[in-house]
Amino acid sequence: MPDQDQSTRQYIVSQDAVRRGFLLGGVGMVAVILALLILITSRPQGQLQVLDDGQHQALLAEADARLSGFEMLEDGAARIDIEHAMRLVVERGVDLAIAPPAEPVPDEPGVMVAEVDGAAVYTAQCAACHQANGAGIPSAFPPLAGHVGDLYAADTEYLVDVMLYGLQGQIVVAGVSYNGLMPAFGQLSDDEIAAVLNHVLSAWGDADELGDAFVPYAPEDVAEQRGLGLTASDVLQARNALDLD
Repeated sequence: MPDQDQSTRQYIVSQDAVRRGFLLGGVGMVAVILALLILITSRPQGQLQVLDDGQHQALLAEADARLSGFEMLEDGAARIDIEHAMRLVVERGVDLAIAPPAEPVPDEPGVMVAEVDGAAVYTAQCAACHQANGAGIPSAFPPLAGHVGDLYAADTEYLVDVMLYGLQGQIVVAGVSYNGLMPAFGQLSDDEIAAVLNHVLSAWGDADELGDAFVPYAPEDVAEQRGLGLTASDVLQARNALDLD
């Protein structure tokens, strides 16, 4: 009997059916694995404890006691009573003692000094004319060292007026005549003027010569003289009225 042609051979199960069977089997296996994973991860952790009604009520009472002082608001937020919150903090070992504020150190009479670097103000505003050592420039700008103390002793307000309103006209310092113009420095703050005056009085020993008579300037001393409306000529007249040797 001749061999049957391969194209006419018949099969009980076709190749497509086998493929579908394997595909469905794989999908089913994946579904089973996923189901097992869901069951495993959704199991409650720890051990379950069966409680009777009395034990259940006791646990509810304990939870209610722990939450006492709390109030749930309509928006879902919670509010706690301040006294209850304080007790909770204390129970957790937090020290609620508040250190008393440090007592302010009283100012000693006559030693209030402006909180500005007077040396820096002097370097920026005054040193170009009066020089870093306060010696000035002969016949051009008068010295401060050895002279500013005399001005302070004659009238403490005069030095403030010179800074605020300037000085114009002829003056004599240590036998040398000067005839020029010192500009006003009213643009400086009260603190800056007080600080720079304290600097020129102390930098070259004038304050030491004054001894106890020297009381550092305070910003309030400058504020009292500000706004008098003086001119540089008015300040010259005030200088001429001083008792200077």
